[in-house]
Amino acid sequence: MKDEENSEGTEEEEDGEEDAKEMEYGTTGKLMYRETWMYGLPRASSEYLHNVKKFLKVAEDHRVHRGESYIWCPCKMCRICKKVYDLDIIEEHVICEGFMNGYTCWSQHGELLIDHNTIDVESSYDDIDDSEDDIHDNLDDMLHDIEDNVPDRDYEKFQQLFEDVEKPLYDGCMKFSKLSAVLKLFNLKANNGWSDKSFIELLGVIHEMLPESNELPVSLYQAKKIMCAMDLEIEKIHVCPNDCMLYRNEHANLHECITCGRSRYLWKKQTEYNSDVTKNGPPAKLLWYLPIVPRLKRLFANAKDAELLRWHAEKRKRDGKMRHVADAPQWKNIDHEFEEFGNEIRNLRFGLSADGINPFKHMRSSHSTWPVLLCIYNLPPWLCMKRKYIMMSLLIQGPKQPGNDIDVFLAPLINDMKELWNSGVEVYDAFKNEYFQLHAMIYCTISDFPAYANLSGYSTKGKKACPVCEKDTQSMWLKNCKKNVYMGHRRSLPKNHLYRTQGNLFDGKTEDEDMNLPMDGKMTFSQVQNLKIVFGKRSKNNQPTNWKKRSIFWELPYWKTLEVRHCLDPMHITTNVSESLTSLLLNIPKKSKDGLSVRDDMVAMGIRPELAPIKKEGRRTYLPPACYTLSKDEKTKFCKCLHGIKVPSGYSANIKKLVSMKDLKLIGMKSHDYHVLITHVIPIAIRGILPDHVRHTITKLCLFFNMIHSKVIDPEVLDSWQHDIILTLCELEMYFPPSFFDVMVHLVSHIVREIKACGPVFLRYMYPFERYMCVLKGYVRNRHRPEGSIVRGYAAEEVIEFCTNYLKGVNTIGIPQSHHEGRLQGVGIIGSKVVIPDRDEFHMAHFTVLQHMTSVAPYAKEHMEMLRSRNSRRTEKWLANEHIKKFPQWLKDKVKVSLRTKDVDRLVQVLGYGPQNAVSTYQSYDINGYTFYTQNQDRKSTLQNSGVTLIAMSTEYSSANHEGRSRIAKDSYYGVIQEIWELNYDSSVVVPVFKCKWVDNRRGVKVDEDGFTLVNLSTNGYVSEPFILAKQGNQVFFVEDPMDTRWHIVLHGKRRILGVENVVDEEEYNQFDDLPPFSIGIPSMNVDINDAAYLRLDHNEGSYVEERRIFIYHPALNTCTVLFIWMCILKGPISVAQHIFNSVKICKLNKIDPKVKIAITFPFDCTFLLITRTTKPSPSPDDASASASGLQSTTQTKSPTPANSRFCLLLLSRCLQVRSVFFN
Repeated sequence: MKDEENSEGTEEEEDGEEDAKEMEYGTTGKLMYRETWMYGLPRASSEYLHNVKKFLKVAEDHRVHRGESYIWCPCKMCRICKKVYDLDIIEEHVICEGFMNGYTCWSQHGELLIDHNTIDVESSYDDIDDSEDDIHDNLDDMLHDIEDNVPDRDYEKFQQLFEDVEKPLYDGCMKFSKLSAVLKLFNLKANNGWSDKSFIELLGVIHEMLPESNELPVSLYQAKKIMCAMDLEIEKIHVCPNDCMLYRNEHANLHECITCGRSRYLWKKQTEYNSDVTKNGPPAKLLWYLPIVPRLKRLFANAKDAELLRWHAEKRKRDGKMRHVADAPQWKNIDHEFEEFGNEIRNLRFGLSADGINPFKHMRSSHSTWPVLLCIYNLPPWLCMKRKYIMMSLLIQGPKQPGNDIDVFLAPLINDMKELWNSGVEVYDAFKNEYFQLHAMIYCTISDFPAYANLSGYSTKGKKACPVCEKDTQSMWLKNCKKNVYMGHRRSLPKNHLYRTQGNLFDGKTEDEDMNLPMDGKMTFSQVQNLKIVFGKRSKNNQPTNWKKRSIFWELPYWKTLEVRHCLDPMHITTNVSESLTSLLLNIPKKSKDGLSVRDDMVAMGIRPELAPIKKEGRRTYLPPACYTLSKDEKTKFCKCLHGIKVPSGYSANIKKLVSMKDLKLIGMKSHDYHVLITHVIPIAIRGILPDHVRHTITKLCLFFNMIHSKVIDPEVLDSWQHDIILTLCELEMYFPPSFFDVMVHLVSHIVREIKACGPVFLRYMYPFERYMCVLKGYVRNRHRPEGSIVRGYAAEEVIEFCTNYLKGVNTIGIPQSHHEGRLQGVGIIGSKVVIPDRDEFHMAHFTVLQHMTSVAPYAKEHMEMLRSRNSRRTEKWLANEHIKKFPQWLKDKVKVSLRTKDVDRLVQVLGYGPQNAVSTYQSYDINGYTFYTQNQDRKSTLQNSGVTLIAMSTEYSSANHEGRSRIAKDSYYGVIQEIWELNYDSSVVVPVFKCKWVDNRRGVKVDEDGFTLVNLSTNGYVSEPFILAKQGNQVFFVEDPMDTRWHIVLHGKRRILGVENVVDEEEYNQFDDLPPFSIGIPSMNVDINDAAYLRLDHNEGSYVEERRIFIYHPALNTCTVLFIWMCILKGPISVAQHIFNSVKICKLNKIDPKVKIAITFPFDCTFLLITRTTKPSPSPDDASASASGLQSTTQTKSPTPANSRFCLLLLSRCLQVRSVFFN
């Protein structure tokens, strides 16, 4: 095998190569290492003076590039701690004093620190990297950047910061100032989530460790006081406790709500109010508003952030594919519609998200606090959803959620957004060093489905629950299931499609209607512009349509021009569909969409009569197995497949822990687990365990979810995606029960529309916002004031995050550092050993390195030509084998001879002499954005990191003729890593290679009818070529095929390297862009649907439903009374049943007497025990014996009041509706 691309390194400019060579050669032309001339030569020698000149040139170029007036002096006396403004002084210092020890890489003068174990063998030895920052903090620059944005009231405190910058932490301290020490400690606190108490204790300990005259504060209050001058503005706005209004602007001095009359203050009995609203006690409810204008000014005040905000226009790849929101038509339409806004690339576009959280980290929803978050779409896709660039603009106090009244709370933000759109604000751009007029807009909103209704004003419940279809939503009420379902997807098929007339396969009706296009913004606005409602919890606003209000977003001038204003959340849609699908297949109790009720509904609809419930003897009802019903053996196979999956590092949670083999169900599933399940795992787990037509349809659904989550999307395929998903949903309507098609399944049909308008879905996920809300929960320190704690923690982190940009040696808080940072070129992790390998294997590994080096390619070509000329009668296969055997030694001899007459490229010289005999081996290696394991390490781990693949050119030789003609073929090869080596050619040239066991492509690789790539790992191919360069490898993992355990399905690992080590385009970094996806596409399947297709004929393991009994215990009740009560509750009006319950004494029996217990069988599967509360006196000695016998002791009972009777009746009536409530 040969790699398709013979080059693995980077080619440099000719001038750069000459400079690099001069850095390594003295004036005599003799090769000389930097360490030799810097520390081994006399400082008066001509070689030393010559190379000092080269150093000064590099340092000066670096100074000019950074725009600085000084250079850090590297002599032994200054040690890069002194700024020097004259090159002659630096030259004098390094000649008289010499260089500081160990400074062979000039990292503080423009060079990149490179670990000699991970150097790219094709790169220059002395690459200059201007992005490397010096070790000193730039706090002076920070203070100057934010000086213009400091409010006048804080200016005096701000001036103190200039003194704290210059004040050393203690006398004689050169590395830390008082301010830098405090900021770095706060950075550690925020990064590691330290509590206030632990931080105070840490300050005390460090204060004692330092000299007595140190300036370190000893309390949290003193530390925060230092930074308070950099705090940004936060407004606390009083709110009516019924959410009717905000006490701001013209209502700022009111004491009572103008709508409901409720007091503004927490003390309700207050009769007289002070004119100063701050002296009337605490407010009943608060809204925290964090104005966005000063935060945007601070964002542009940092040159790096200001440059990033230009990325969408200057550095975005433009090849017609969608990678970013800026590639979407809606972005371009805004630029076209509002040219003045679009011409300024610094104008911002926000995504707004709102959702409720419980600040106490409990799953229950007794307290709901609502943050309103903004993300900035101008940033690169790997940054715009990061914590650092998500801004909290509003925090709405709980415990009740705002609901439809959220517009009241959004008013301050919308007012600022209108100002930013109309007039804009003057902002200083630190990157361009100029002032400009900044404008901004809200591009779209992102929320889950209930919050979608609150933000848009469209009710997402009932018959017309779809906010895209609106009045054209086609729904059906299931009488027995008591729910609306949405099954009208045949309307989107072509007019002459066969499915339209086959009503008996769907809902029993033919489909003649067509799907109308969604209404644009102007048409939608015409429906809501005249809606007038009164906000507040006590206000009743009954509207005849699903539009419940005119959303406050319509006040934005551009809102009606947007094609998609409120985005559906792909995360929640994927989670809900995946959960419904798995629950249906595994028939998980209380979650499955199949049951007696939906079977009765299908009978009522006149469809699928073969699935009708069958009444058995006694109280049991038999549900025949439908085409989606799994037998117990099939459920076991399904769960066993999931239980046996091992995934690579960072792919997902450990799937094995999510499967209960005992109960044959999934447990502890989270949103991302359901995402992985439906996008990758379910199509594999159902292989061979369902009828072909059902399995085929489910696989198409899963493939659709896999495709829409792509990071790069070709717009030309979106129409075919839409056609495929509509067809898939129609086929699901044929096979699945009607109850499966809730509104979340219907919303799947609208995802492609939003991709067309707004770009890839990963930029509209709720995932990053959900994670950020978890961070906000972590700020809670005072459980009595959770919202105040959140705002206080956010404000502190906001300051620290900004200061981190100017601190050296600290990690940013909001951008987590990838564990691949600094490892893309390769780093050994686990099981380091030094061994002497087998001679033949060592030779093959060395040859593998040589054949992939660009600088060695001319020598390889020369050697092959020499072999052909000397062996003209030999076949190509013989020549290739001879080249493998002889080339390494020939190159070594060639280099030795060439050195006598001419200069030889340094890399060729090092490679020609060959690697050291001792080889470093590892069990785990991190390279190329992946973590690789050997097969032995995999066996000990819960992960599978040993799978590897590459696309390579292979030469196939024909044995049919004596000439041995060859054919070059490009193919994908799959294997398992056996060993990981590092070949040490030189102290600066180390090449990692993988020794693999390869699958034979002729006998062990196939693609099935569903598009899956399968491999037979027992085959052993290409034994003579086991090695590949580690940087060529791409990670895969293998899942055992449930249909045939000899074969394994190939799935590709995940890699997230965008933004890591300045990687901005993964496709350019990735050499394996031709690899097929997890499925190369599912061909259409024509299935003849008949009556038998709905039944499973290969097994008869249907399910049984047992009718439960309702027990009403009372000695005074007889059979007739209970039957009459049952009749009234089920058939008659509630008033009749309430009259009966009020007229009969209902109390708890002292002893349950079997003679008076009356049982009535009801035709639904639920049980209720109706009793009233009783008094419990002190137990008597006889109670113990009564309890032991299983009977309740005799107690005095308290007769129920009419209110208690009404409560019992209400409870019983609710039980009859929800069917699963027990009352004790």
